[in-house]
Amino acid sequence: MTRERLYLAMLAVWVVFTLTLTSIPNPQFGPTFQGADKVAHFGFYGAAGFLFVLWRMESGKGAAVAVLCAVLFAALLGAVDEFHQQWVPGRSMEFFDWVADFTGGATGAFGAGVAASRLPFLLTRNNQPAPRAFTD
Repeated sequence: MTRERLYLAMLAVWVVFTLTLTSIPNPQFGPTFQGADKVAHFGFYGAAGFLFVLWRMESGKGAAVAVLCAVLFAALLGAVDEFHQQWVPGRSMEFFDWVADFTGGATGAFGAGVAASRLPFLLTRNNQPAPRAFTD
């Protein structure tokens, strides 16, 4: 399995896991301090943004394009998730949950772009030898 497919598989599993958790009716788990749900939204979508950028950069996209696409992905996925929660008992559609999704996804995406530049082992393209110059 290529690293590109591995990052895509990790992203897909993470998104399914996240959507599964947000589909549980009347949740009775997790920390109970004020704002805990916003921290959870930020963290889950931050991980998704991070994995999205690694996947896109591994497939050859530049960091800026990968980050922008990840931010859009997080915003759209968060909106769909919030919309669907209005029909889950004990859940609600909240604008500030979506804000936490969006900012978490953006932070994770930016973090992955920085991490990939500082930790070259994250991307196989960073580990390939530089092309040799053409000489006569």
